[in-house]
Formats: sequence, C-alpha cells, structure tokens
Amino acid sequence: MAGSISDIHLQKLAEEQLVHDAFHDKLTSLPNRALFMEHLGGALGRRATNRRFVFAVLTINLERFHLVNDSFGHAAGDELLREVGDRISRTVRRGDIVARIGGDQFAVLANDIGSEEEGLRIAELLREAISAPARIGNDAHAFFPKVHIGVALVEDHDSKPESLLRDSDNALHEAKRSGDSAVAVFHASMHSKALRTLKLEADLRNAMLTRGIDIHLQPIVSLADQRLSSFEALARWVHPELGILLPEDFIPIAETRGLIQQVSLRTVQQACKVLKKWREAQPERPLVPISINLSAVQLANPALVHALIERAQDTGLPPDCLRFEITESVLADLTGSAQQSVDELRNAGFQIMIDDFGTGYSALSYLHSIPCDLIKFDGAFIRRIADDERLRTIVQHSIELAHDLGMKVIAEWIEDERQLVILRDLGCDYGQGYLFGKPMQTGQAHEMWLARGEGDRD
Repeated sequence: MAGSISDIHLQKLAEEQLVHDAFHDKLTSLPNRALFMEHLGGALGRRATNRRFVFAVLTINLERFHLVNDSFGHAAGDELLREVGDRISRTVRRGDIVARIGGDQFAVLANDIGSEEEGLRIAELLREAISAPARIGNDAHAFFPKVHIGVALVEDHDSKPESLLRDSDNALHEAKRSGDSAVAVFHASMHSKALRTLKLEADLRNAMLTRGIDIHLQPIVSLADQRLSSFEALARWVHPELGILLPEDFIPIAETRGLIQQVSLRTVQQACKVLKKWREAQPERPLVPISINLSAVQLANPALVHALIERAQDTGLPPDCLRFEITESVLADLTGSAQQSVDELRNAGFQIMIDDFGTGYSALSYLHSIPCDLIKFDGAFIRRIADDERLRTIVQHSIELAHDLGMKVIAEWIEDERQLVILRDLGCDYGQGYLFGKPMQTGQAHEMWLARGEGDRD
C-alpha cells in the first residue's frame, strides 16, 4: 500500500510538472502566451459582469536584444531576459499578470486600473525599471536596455483576448515609430491604420507581379546655362483605387515586409531600360545619367546591392549612366554591411551622391571622409535661401569646400528665378525643382532630353 501511494504521488508530481511546462516559459518561469490568453479571457468575463472593472494589456518589446546575443553570446542573452522578467514582476502590482509571449517580448495584464492614466503610469514605471543598467555575462558587461511599450484598454465586454493583444501590439508599433523608449496607447485609428497597411501590402505584392510600379523622371539642369544634366528616378505606383502613390506611401511597407528588393530591382531595371532605349534611338547622342535613391535598409543588404549592380551591368550600359543617391545620415554613419555596399557600388564605377545634405547630420569637418562624388542640398535650405543671409553664407562655404574636395553641388526645390540667381551667383553647379520641371513620364523626359541638350555631367 505504501509503495502504491508513493507511485501515485510521483505520477501526480510528473503530471503537475507537465501542466506547468505547458503553460510557462522555461527560461523565465513566467506564464507563456497560452496561459496569458486564459487570464485575459478571465478578465473579460469579470468585465462582462462588472462594468466598473477596467483593465489594460501592456506589450513590452526589448529593443536591440540581438546585439547582446551577437556580442556576448546566447547565455548572456538568456541572463538579460531573466533579468527583464524579474524587473517587470517586481514593478507591477499584486494581482497583475506578467508573461513572456515571444523571444524578446513580454506582456502584462494590469487588473482593475480604473483609468487610462493609471495604465500609463504603470507603463512608465515599467519603462524606467527595465531601462536601468543591467550587468550581464561573466565579465559583468553593462547593458542599457531599450524598450517600447504598447498599452490597450478594454473598451467593451464584447472584446476578445486576441483582439486586445492585437490592439496592444498595434500601440507597440506606434511607440516604435515615436522614438527611443516610448510608450503609446491604442486608439481605434491604429486598428484602421493596421488594416489599411495589410491591404496595401497585399496590393503591393500584386503590383510587383503585374508591374504596377513605374518610374517618373525629374530633370536636373546646369545652373550656368539651364541645359539638361541628368534625371532623378522617382518611383510611382498607380494604385487601382487610391490613384498615384508616392514613394513615402509604400516604400516603408516594402522595407518592413521584405518587398524592397523587388521594388529596387524594378527601379534599376526601368531606368536602364529607358537609357538603353534612348541610346538605340539616338546612338550618336551622349546619354544623361539617371540617379536612383537607396535607403539604409537597402544598403544594409549587400546581396541586394550586388543584385542591383548585376542588373545594371547586364544592360551593357556604362556605369556612369547611373548614380545612387544616399541620404547624408546614412553616409555619415557608414559601418559594416552599409560600408561594404557603398564600396561595391563605387568599385563598379557608379557615382555616389549625398542626398538631403544639411539636414542636421552634416559636419563640414568630415565631409572629406565621406565617399561621394556629388552632394545635393536639402530643399529646406533652398526654400529659405532668398530671405536668410546667414544661410546663404553657410551654403556658399559648403559649395566652396565641396569644390575644393572635387565634388559638384546640386540644389533641389528651386521654384523661382530669385533662388536660381542666388544659387548661380554662389557657384552652385546644378539645380532641381519645379522651376525646371516636375517629375514626368519617361516619354516626356525623352522629349526634354532631345530638346534641351545635355550640359556638364561631371
């Protein structure tokens, strides 16, 4: 009898351990997603019988976590996750539920909070607690965790656990867009925005299959004689319902959904196709270059940049027919794969242009170290240049320094003759803006190329 009781006791312990493991995270011993969803369902049931009971769901994302694994190893990463879990558990109130619902993502069910302000107060306390320095690894390296927190309040008893967690996650994404260690509260507009984004993503995938994305070309002219010097390629998506969409409307979606490679390859392919068609039609006439924008996400992918180079080289066009525009903030912080990508483009013979020069990142003292051939002044500078004498002085010295370093200068957003005269007197080489032409279809650009002649291309 004693042996039977012992066997049953051991079996019960084993069963309890299996149940615990099924509903708890092995690393932190916190409830996992499945158990957290059960607690959410219980809170909703309580809300259905007591409308005064208000609770919030907080989703917490630990940013830059991959740097810990890459730099100190996975053991240190596990140690950091346990530390973050402990900090959350020590910060929340008695009765609140803490769970680890993903690799570097935690969730909190804050019960009976009373108001949105109380939910935000809890979020701020968590942000401060988690962001304190953490010493991890055998060498006790100091790491400063960075978190974003999304907060969703229950609004009606008809909500579902999945909907609440989704709302909190939407608020988390909004917090990420807001900046470092930010907190955001879910509002209905976020859900609508998320649905629009999902639909736009589906439409974008279809557009890539049906070649629904095209390029328009905006002229860049020599300020000395206003002869055509080059074009900038600007992606345009003719959406069947929304009309013409600009790059800022769909490029961020392409970057976050893994579609940027297709968009980039198509842009380069179309630019090369245009140039090849022009050369075949007028073989005796020198071509003008077309510049193409590359973002930080694109530069961080050496495979994409290599594919862009191959696509351009397959056309048989000389490399000086294409230029790549890279924002100043990216060029000023070139490291790792981005540096490799820029080096590969330059080694292949393509020119590099600093775009948005003067937006706050530039330091004239290090301009000589940035690997580029041209700089393009940000339009915000040019728009005020006629009314700001100090700004004109800054632009003048920047132009002189660029010339001393063997670079040519382009000014964008030129919209009137006064700006043109000032920039020409300051020694600016090229101009771009509505004064010379809006972005146009490739057929119109071809006519301009034939009518206006080509200027200095260096």
